[in-house]
Amino acid sequence: MSQLPRILILDTGGTISQTAGTDGSLIPCSTEYIEMVPRLHEIASLEVKRLQRMDSSDMTAALRMEIARLIHKNYDSFEGFVVIHGTDTMADTAAALSYMLQNLGKPVVLTGAQLPIFAPGPDGLNNLYYSVRTASMDLGEVVICFGDRILRGNRSIKENVHGFNAFHSIRVPALGELGVSVQLQDHRIRRSDSRPVLHPRLEPSVLYLPMTSGSDLSVLDALADVEGLKGVVLGGFGSGNLPTHEMPGLKKLMDRHIPALVITTCLKGSTILHLYATGKQASDQGVREGLDLTPAAAVQKMMYAVGRCDAENPDLTGKERLDKIFDYLTAPVALDMAEMSAAAE
Repeated sequence: MSQLPRILILDTGGTISQTAGTDGSLIPCSTEYIEMVPRLHEIASLEVKRLQRMDSSDMTAALRMEIARLIHKNYDSFEGFVVIHGTDTMADTAAALSYMLQNLGKPVVLTGAQLPIFAPGPDGLNNLYYSVRTASMDLGEVVICFGDRILRGNRSIKENVHGFNAFHSIRVPALGELGVSVQLQDHRIRRSDSRPVLHPRLEPSVLYLPMTSGSDLSVLDALADVEGLKGVVLGGFGSGNLPTHEMPGLKKLMDRHIPALVITTCLKGSTILHLYATGKQASDQGVREGLDLTPAAAVQKMMYAVGRCDAENPDLTGKERLDKIFDYLTAPVALDMAEMSAAAE
């Protein structure tokens, strides 16, 4: 009889572990629930480490960094890793882990549930079972395993508040389908003998700001004066266009060497800042475009890029520091974005 694969489960809570409080709203509870999954120990040898039981709306960069460090520290002792997480910010954590743990050769699988595991008909039983199976399979990247899909983590978005298929990766087909058997697709990153390089620092002083049509408020002008601001991701219209009245504020950001990345708020397609004058004027100020990065991935990549730059290049200042941050931002990591040539097609 072959030895069961060793899987480390890191538990951060989320809906799967919540119960109704005195006012009826869901709150984290301390009850153990992983043992409720039928026959789970027949498919893997499990080690469970509870980190925090929290609503993922309160997820922090600090806890994401702890998760990355724990996976890196225990990398050689396990065949795969499962992170139990709330659904609201699961895609953000998946993206963050893909930046902090580069050159992965094993699967890091995020999962959770739309219903508490103590409720009737909980989807978490299924999600946990298939996530442990996925963590032992031929994958070498961060994925979300949820409903009947395995998705690339840094390409995923939460698209459904109520349905059991809560996540989708609009720009990349699913990496696997869950059913009677688990079917993995050829465009996945495969398991390998590589060992991840840890980039453990995320800079939390980053903001995402989608543009507002019809507003005459110069939000970027005010934003540039925010003390401690380290980076901005801007959600542009269409191919990345920004309102003309925001250009003075954008210039102010760039003059202060605060990195700004423009992404599209469309579900499909990519930024092409030179296509329209309204996008080109932003490009002329020195911002960079995030091609088809999702908002979650773009924000976490900004946190990673600023954090990595300041950790590895503490003496850099001004434009040199800004250029180094942009180098990290625009380099594809774990297939998180389209290449420039492909995005322009």
